[in-house]
Amino acid sequence: MMKSGSLYHVNGMDRLHPKVTAYYFKEWDGFYMPFHTHVAIEIMYVMSGECTIEVKQEGFKMKKNQFILIDSYVPHRLVVEKDKPCRMLNLEFALTESHRTFPSLCELAKESDELYELLKYEQAYHLLKDSNGVFHSLRTLVFELDNRLNDVKDNYLMVHLLIAHLLLLIARNLVKIKQQSSQQTDQYVKKVIEYLHENYDYEIKIDHLSAITHLHPNYLHRIFKESMGCTIIEYLTRIRIEKAKMLITQTDIPITEVSSFIGMNSSQYFSKVFKKYTGITPTEFRKASVIQ
Repeated sequence: MMKSGSLYHVNGMDRLHPKVTAYYFKEWDGFYMPFHTHVAIEIMYVMSGECTIEVKQEGFKMKKNQFILIDSYVPHRLVVEKDKPCRMLNLEFALTESHRTFPSLCELAKESDELYELLKYEQAYHLLKDSNGVFHSLRTLVFELDNRLNDVKDNYLMVHLLIAHLLLLIARNLVKIKQQSSQQTDQYVKKVIEYLHENYDYEIKIDHLSAITHLHPNYLHRIFKESMGCTIIEYLTRIRIEKAKMLITQTDIPITEVSSFIGMNSSQYFSKVFKKYTGITPTEFRKASVIQ
């Protein structure tokens, strides 16, 4: 459960508004930040160069036009290698209760499916690539916040409009990335399925599938199961059993040889798996088909 101050506590808290607590442009060079947490939600945007962001136990490179949204109280740190400068724009905001008339985040989410999607799932961070003008919105917000330092004190509405605009753009960016990721996942799964149907008579290992998709075996296994509702091995076994049924009923190939046609080198193992899936042995299955 996220602690109080989390971006994901806005639902049910109708008067919570984002309030910027800190913002700055900064070029880092040879900087090794210790792990830390704070109540503010943070946006870290890479303007040039690259850096490493570590969140909890995960670490990843960030390059130009990438940004990360980190929820409150989430341990994180920034690492920039020496002589490899990275210029960033950081903005931190906290959720505070306000009785001003500008819509709260909860109210805005009721009007925007994309913002609702952002606030729907409790997630420690979102790592995204700017594809729709997030930096322009972020920079405009920072300039407007600077106006407050220049005795422009009546810009409350403009600041909150810009914060809302920024969060809506981030939400839209997130939805777009998820859609692209889903489409790409579909392509990977389709490629695996085609390969299984064309090569079921060979010994197939996850390394083969990893090579043709260029994905880590564990990640490939996960997205396949999420998409198909079964493991790759279970799907391959179903293909082999269906092919075996066809060979048993439509040809006179000896039962002891059927296994070699479907990529199972052991006829004993084949019989065991066949019975598990059909409830009867291959021999009984052939006899039943002859009677029919």
